[in-house]
Amino acid sequence: MIDTLAASDDCQHLTVTWETGEETVFPAAYLRREAKDAWSIRERLDRGEVSVLPGIRITGLSQIGNGVNIHFSDGHEKAIYPFPYLRELSDRL
Repeated sequence: MIDTLAASDDCQHLTVTWETGEETVFPAAYLRREAKDAWSIRERLDRGEVSVLPGIRITGLSQIGNGVNIHFSDGHEKAIYPFPYLRELSDRL
């Protein structure tokens, strides 16, 4: 499903190259807002949205099975994005 993924030099974007050769560039802020971990879901329920700091950056990427765990500069390290969910997010951009 995914050929490669990499953070941009400024760490404010994630570029995904799909096995079809198509590329999607995700802003870090968009990915942070769309996280589906328990903390982010709770924040959406309590506040209506996930608050994202200006200039948020990607500080780490770890492939986990059929997905990727993204660490963010706000200290959030629980965001796991299954590859099918990244595809869904790509279609919404």
